[in-house]
Amino acid sequence: MKRIGLVIVLMSAFMVAQAQEAEGKKVQAGLVFGAGMNFQKMGTKYIASNGAGSDFTIGVNMNYAFNDNLGLNFGVEFDFETLKYKQGTQGLYYAYNDTEIIPFNDYNGSQEMFQLLERKQKPIYLTVPTMLLFRTKFIGYFRYFGKFGLRTSVLLGNKITDEGYNVSSATPLDLVENENMTAKGEMVFLKSAVGLSGGAEWNFVGSTCLVAELGYYYGFVPLYYGKDFDKRYMRTFNGENINNSARQSQLLFKVSILF
Repeated sequence: MKRIGLVIVLMSAFMVAQAQEAEGKKVQAGLVFGAGMNFQKMGTKYIASNGAGSDFTIGVNMNYAFNDNLGLNFGVEFDFETLKYKQGTQGLYYAYNDTEIIPFNDYNGSQEMFQLLERKQKPIYLTVPTMLLFRTKFIGYFRYFGKFGLRTSVLLGNKITDEGYNVSSATPLDLVENENMTAKGEMVFLKSAVGLSGGAEWNFVGSTCLVAELGYYYGFVPLYYGKDFDKRYMRTFNGENINNSARQSQLLFKVSILF
Protein backbone atom coordinates (compact mmCIF):
# COMPACT_ATOMS: atom_id res chain seq x y z
CA MET A 1 0.00 0.00 0.00
CA LYS A 2 2.85 2.42 0.80
CA ARG A 3 4.40 1.82 -2.62
CA ILE A 4 1.06 2.34 -4.35
CA GLY A 5 0.56 5.63 -2.47
CA LEU A 6 4.06 6.83 -3.41
CA VAL A 7 3.46 6.10 -7.11
CA ILE A 8 0.19 8.07 -7.06
CA VAL A 9 1.73 11.06 -5.25
CA LEU A 10 4.70 11.31 -7.64
CA MET A 11 2.54 11.05 -10.75
CA SER A 12 0.09 13.61 -9.37
CA ALA A 13 2.90 16.08 -8.69
CA PHE A 14 4.07 15.76 -12.29
CA MET A 15 0.55 16.26 -13.61
CA VAL A 16 -0.16 19.36 -11.53
CA ALA A 17 2.88 20.96 -13.13
CA GLN A 18 1.06 20.79 -16.50
CA ALA A 19 -1.79 23.07 -15.33
CA GLN A 20 -3.24 25.82 -17.52
CA GLU A 21 -6.75 27.15 -18.16
CA ALA A 22 -9.33 24.35 -18.62
CA GLU A 23 -10.83 25.80 -21.81
CA GLY A 24 -8.72 24.65 -24.77
CA LYS A 25 -6.21 22.68 -22.69
CA LYS A 26 -4.27 20.02 -24.55
CA VAL A 27 -3.57 17.96 -21.42
CA GLN A 28 -5.56 17.48 -18.21
CA ALA A 29 -4.38 15.17 -15.44
CA GLY A 30 -5.06 14.36 -11.82
CA LEU A 31 -6.37 11.92 -9.25
CA VAL A 32 -9.26 9.50 -9.77
CA PHE A 33 -11.32 7.64 -7.17
CA GLY A 34 -13.98 5.07 -7.91
CA ALA A 35 -16.37 2.52 -6.49
CA GLY A 36 -18.57 -0.03 -8.15
CA MET A 37 -20.02 -3.50 -8.40
CA ASN A 38 -18.70 -6.69 -10.00
CA PHE A 39 -20.94 -9.33 -11.57
CA GLN A 40 -19.53 -12.77 -12.32
CA LYS A 41 -21.06 -14.92 -15.09
CA MET A 42 -20.19 -18.46 -14.16
CA GLY A 43 -18.84 -20.97 -16.65
CA THR A 44 -19.34 -24.04 -14.48
CA LYS A 45 -22.39 -25.53 -12.76
CA TYR A 46 -20.32 -26.59 -9.74
CA ILE A 47 -19.68 -23.02 -8.52
CA ALA A 48 -22.28 -20.23 -8.34
CA SER A 49 -22.04 -16.48 -7.98
CA ASN A 50 -23.06 -15.31 -4.50
CA GLY A 51 -24.41 -11.85 -5.32
CA ALA A 52 -22.59 -8.76 -6.57
CA GLY A 53 -19.01 -8.11 -5.53
CA SER A 54 -17.39 -4.71 -5.03
CA ASP A 55 -14.58 -2.61 -6.48
CA PHE A 56 -12.62 0.31 -5.04
CA THR A 57 -10.37 2.25 -7.42
CA ILE A 58 -7.66 4.86 -6.84
CA GLY A 59 -5.12 6.18 -9.31
CA VAL A 60 -4.21 8.92 -11.77
CA ASN A 61 -5.81 9.72 -15.12
CA MET A 62 -4.84 11.94 -18.05
CA ASN A 63 -6.87 13.40 -20.92
CA TYR A 64 -5.05 14.30 -24.11
CA ALA A 65 -7.10 16.41 -26.54
CA PHE A 66 -6.75 15.95 -30.31
CA ASN A 67 -9.24 18.81 -30.78
CA ASP A 68 -12.12 20.41 -28.88
CA ASN A 69 -14.33 17.32 -29.17
CA LEU A 70 -12.06 14.28 -29.45
CA GLY A 71 -9.30 13.02 -27.19
CA LEU A 72 -7.66 10.08 -25.45
CA ASN A 73 -8.13 9.09 -21.82
CA PHE A 74 -5.48 6.90 -20.16
CA GLY A 75 -3.83 6.41 -16.79
CA VAL A 76 -2.78 4.05 -14.01
CA GLU A 77 -5.31 2.75 -11.50
CA PHE A 78 -5.27 0.24 -8.65
CA ASP A 79 -8.43 -1.87 -8.29
CA PHE A 80 -9.21 -3.54 -4.97
CA GLU A 81 -11.94 -6.07 -5.76
CA THR A 82 -14.14 -8.46 -3.81
CA LEU A 83 -15.60 -11.51 -5.59
CA LYS A 84 -18.18 -13.77 -3.93
CA TYR A 85 -18.97 -17.40 -4.75
CA LYS A 86 -20.82 -20.36 -3.26
CA GLN A 87 -21.16 -24.09 -3.81
CA GLY A 88 -23.10 -25.00 -6.94
CA THR A 89 -24.85 -28.25 -7.81
CA GLN A 90 -22.79 -30.52 -5.53
CA GLY A 91 -20.15 -30.52 -2.81
CA LEU A 92 -16.73 -28.97 -3.49
CA TYR A 93 -13.45 -29.88 -1.81
CA TYR A 94 -9.85 -28.72 -1.87
CA ALA A 95 -6.56 -29.81 -0.31
CA TYR A 96 -4.45 -27.29 1.58
CA ASN A 97 -1.28 -26.90 3.58
CA ASP A 98 -1.37 -24.04 6.11
CA THR A 99 -2.63 -21.09 3.98
CA GLU A 100 -1.82 -22.56 0.55
CA ILE A 101 -4.45 -24.35 -1.52
CA ILE A 102 -2.80 -27.33 -3.25
CA PRO A 103 -3.59 -28.35 -6.85
CA PHE A 104 -4.93 -31.90 -6.92
CA ASN A 105 -2.12 -33.04 -9.22
CA ASP A 106 0.19 -32.24 -6.24
CA TYR A 107 -2.06 -33.94 -3.67
CA ASN A 108 -0.31 -36.82 -1.90
CA GLY A 109 -2.88 -37.66 0.77
CA SER A 110 -1.04 -35.93 3.62
CA GLN A 111 -2.59 -32.46 3.17
CA GLU A 112 -5.74 -31.37 4.97
CA MET A 113 -9.08 -31.39 3.14
CA PHE A 114 -11.72 -28.65 3.23
CA GLN A 115 -15.34 -28.72 2.06
CA LEU A 116 -16.12 -25.34 0.50
CA LEU A 117 -19.53 -23.71 1.03
CA GLU A 118 -18.81 -20.02 0.35
CA ARG A 119 -15.78 -18.08 -0.89
CA LYS A 120 -14.81 -14.40 -0.72
CA GLN A 121 -11.89 -13.57 -2.99
CA LYS A 122 -9.99 -10.25 -2.88
CA PRO A 123 -7.74 -9.71 -5.91
CA ILE A 124 -5.73 -6.51 -6.43
CA TYR A 125 -5.13 -5.32 -10.00
CA LEU A 126 -3.00 -2.67 -11.68
CA THR A 127 -5.28 -1.30 -14.40
CA VAL A 128 -4.43 0.81 -17.46
CA PRO A 129 -7.51 2.43 -19.07
CA THR A 130 -7.14 3.41 -22.74
CA MET A 131 -10.30 5.06 -23.98
CA LEU A 132 -11.40 7.41 -26.72
CA LEU A 133 -12.89 10.59 -25.26
CA PHE A 134 -15.78 12.42 -26.94
CA ARG A 135 -16.91 15.69 -25.33
CA THR A 136 -18.84 18.86 -25.90
CA LYS A 137 -17.50 22.38 -25.59
CA PHE A 138 -18.06 24.14 -22.28
CA ILE A 139 -21.61 25.31 -21.70
CA GLY A 140 -21.02 27.82 -18.94
CA TYR A 141 -18.84 25.97 -16.44
CA PHE A 142 -19.87 22.48 -17.61
CA ARG A 143 -19.11 20.16 -20.48
CA TYR A 144 -20.32 16.61 -21.08
CA PHE A 145 -18.50 13.57 -22.41
CA GLY A 146 -18.59 9.93 -23.35
CA LYS A 147 -15.77 7.37 -23.40
CA PHE A 148 -15.29 4.09 -25.22
CA GLY A 149 -12.37 1.70 -24.93
CA LEU A 150 -10.52 -0.83 -22.79
CA ARG A 151 -9.54 -1.37 -19.18
CA THR A 152 -6.61 -3.82 -19.11
CA SER A 153 -5.48 -5.17 -15.74
CA VAL A 154 -2.49 -7.06 -14.34
CA LEU A 155 -3.01 -9.20 -11.24
CA LEU A 156 -0.84 -8.03 -8.33
CA GLY A 157 -2.15 -10.18 -5.50
CA ASN A 158 -5.05 -12.31 -4.33
CA LYS A 159 -6.35 -13.41 -0.92
CA ILE A 160 -9.14 -15.90 -0.25
CA THR A 161 -11.46 -16.42 2.73
CA ASP A 162 -13.49 -19.64 2.67
CA GLU A 163 -16.37 -20.84 4.81
CA GLY A 164 -17.07 -24.54 5.14
CA TYR A 165 -16.03 -27.71 6.95
CA ASN A 166 -12.54 -28.93 7.74
CA VAL A 167 -12.94 -32.56 6.70
CA SER A 168 -9.61 -33.51 8.30
CA SER A 169 -10.63 -32.13 11.70
CA ALA A 170 -11.67 -34.26 14.63
CA THR A 171 -14.97 -32.30 14.56
CA PRO A 172 -15.61 -32.08 10.78
CA LEU A 173 -19.20 -30.80 11.15
CA ASP A 174 -18.13 -27.52 12.82
CA LEU A 175 -18.52 -24.58 10.43
CA VAL A 176 -15.13 -22.80 10.17
CA GLU A 177 -13.33 -20.14 8.11
CA ASN A 178 -10.06 -20.55 6.24
CA GLU A 179 -8.67 -16.99 6.11
CA ASN A 180 -5.90 -15.43 4.00
CA MET A 181 -5.64 -18.45 1.72
CA THR A 182 -3.75 -18.42 -1.58
CA ALA A 183 -4.09 -20.47 -4.75
CA LYS A 184 -0.99 -19.68 -6.78
CA GLY A 185 -1.64 -19.72 -10.51
CA GLU A 186 -5.43 -20.15 -10.30
CA MET A 187 -6.32 -16.66 -11.60
CA VAL A 188 -5.40 -15.40 -15.06
CA PHE A 189 -2.50 -12.93 -14.81
CA LEU A 190 -3.93 -10.47 -17.37
CA LYS A 191 -7.56 -9.51 -17.92
CA SER A 192 -9.23 -6.95 -20.17
CA ALA A 193 -12.69 -5.42 -20.45
CA VAL A 194 -14.35 -3.29 -23.13
CA GLY A 195 -16.80 -0.64 -22.06
CA LEU A 196 -18.28 2.79 -22.26
CA SER A 197 -18.96 5.58 -19.80
CA GLY A 198 -20.48 9.01 -19.70
CA GLY A 199 -20.45 11.99 -17.39
CA ALA A 200 -19.90 15.67 -16.80
CA GLU A 201 -16.94 17.96 -16.12
CA TRP A 202 -17.28 21.07 -13.92
CA ASN A 203 -14.62 23.79 -14.19
CA PHE A 204 -15.15 25.16 -10.69
CA VAL A 205 -12.00 27.25 -10.22
CA GLY A 206 -9.12 28.31 -12.49
CA SER A 207 -7.90 25.31 -14.47
CA THR A 208 -9.20 22.78 -11.92
CA CYS A 209 -12.13 20.55 -12.88
CA LEU A 210 -14.28 18.06 -11.00
CA VAL A 211 -15.34 15.11 -13.14
CA ALA A 212 -18.01 12.49 -12.43
CA GLU A 213 -18.74 9.49 -14.65
CA LEU A 214 -20.61 6.20 -14.69
CA GLY A 215 -19.40 3.31 -16.84
CA TYR A 216 -20.16 -0.29 -17.74
CA TYR A 217 -17.38 -2.73 -18.69
CA TYR A 218 -17.64 -6.28 -20.03
CA GLY A 219 -14.71 -8.60 -19.41
CA PHE A 220 -13.93 -10.67 -22.47
CA VAL A 221 -10.96 -12.40 -20.79
CA PRO A 222 -11.81 -15.09 -18.17
CA LEU A 223 -10.80 -14.52 -14.55
CA TYR A 224 -9.50 -18.08 -14.07
CA TYR A 225 -7.57 -20.61 -16.10
CA GLY A 226 -9.85 -23.08 -17.86
CA LYS A 227 -10.38 -26.82 -17.85
CA ASP A 228 -7.37 -27.43 -20.09
CA PHE A 229 -4.99 -25.90 -17.52
CA ASP A 230 -2.72 -28.53 -15.96
CA LYS A 231 -3.52 -27.46 -12.37
CA ARG A 232 -6.98 -28.12 -10.90
CA TYR A 233 -7.68 -26.59 -7.49
CA MET A 234 -11.04 -28.13 -6.56
CA ARG A 235 -12.68 -31.57 -6.60
CA THR A 236 -16.41 -32.27 -6.83
CA PHE A 237 -18.26 -34.77 -4.66
CA ASN A 238 -18.21 -37.29 -7.54
CA GLY A 239 -14.42 -37.00 -7.89
CA GLU A 240 -14.02 -34.63 -10.85
CA ASN A 241 -11.11 -32.16 -10.56
CA ILE A 242 -12.11 -28.65 -11.68
CA ASN A 243 -11.13 -24.98 -11.66
CA ASN A 244 -13.34 -21.99 -11.05
CA SER A 245 -14.70 -20.53 -14.29
CA ALA A 246 -16.10 -17.01 -14.58
CA ARG A 247 -16.17 -13.84 -16.67
CA GLN A 248 -16.77 -10.46 -15.14
CA SER A 249 -18.77 -7.35 -15.90
CA GLN A 250 -18.45 -4.15 -13.85
CA LEU A 251 -20.51 -1.07 -13.13
CA LEU A 252 -18.13 1.69 -11.97
CA PHE A 253 -18.70 5.22 -10.68
CA LYS A 254 -15.64 7.49 -10.73
CA VAL A 255 -14.80 10.97 -9.49
CA SER A 256 -11.69 12.79 -10.75
CA ILE A 257 -9.91 16.02 -9.90
CA LEU A 258 -8.14 17.25 -13.04
CA PHE A 259 -5.71 20.15 -13.37
